[in-house]
Amino acid sequence: MLDANSGQHAGWLSSVLLALLPGMSFVAQYIFSARAGTQAIMLHHLTVTVVDWALAPFNYFAASVIDWRRGGRLYVLICVSTVLAVATHVYWKRNGIDAGHMITKAGVVLPAGWAHLVFSILEMTILTAFVFCRRTDASRAKVATIFALIYFLGMGICGYIMHGHLILSDAITFVSGLFFVLVYPMIGRRRTTF
Repeated sequence: MLDANSGQHAGWLSSVLLALLPGMSFVAQYIFSARAGTQAIMLHHLTVTVVDWALAPFNYFAASVIDWRRGGRLYVLICVSTVLAVATHVYWKRNGIDAGHMITKAGVVLPAGWAHLVFSILEMTILTAFVFCRRTDASRAKVATIFALIYFLGMGICGYIMHGHLILSDAITFVSGLFFVLVYPMIGRRRTTF
């Protein structure tokens, strides 16, 4: 039988493991990019080298905010996150948007691109679970919200800097991210107060 200490330890461990995801993604992409000779391109990809690090503290705090017992809803969120992440990477491939560390100009997805796709699916799942499977009594939600906002704002700014304009996938992520992190929780609170 599990006691309260083992439950707290498991919660802390899962928070730490989720917080390590951006670092693991960065290292994997760097190793794969170094093998392909594209690490210089990767290091100029501001979203990967700068903005994704905001997801480390976000993941740490969000892990205790998400109600992981909502299996059916989490399954749907994993499916939706997978479809959206794959669609985004296909959009980048078809439009030649990646500078070359994930997808070549010929449209070949490199190992760093596959690593980024897996990371994108996992992060999108965590972000959507934070919005749609949030515990109402979670005291860490405000801190996680701040880091989610830093991520979405940073992603929009860095996307603009890298491309000279907001590309469609960045614009959709930026606007929907801000909406679901800021506005959607307020709508949910209003519904429960009436």
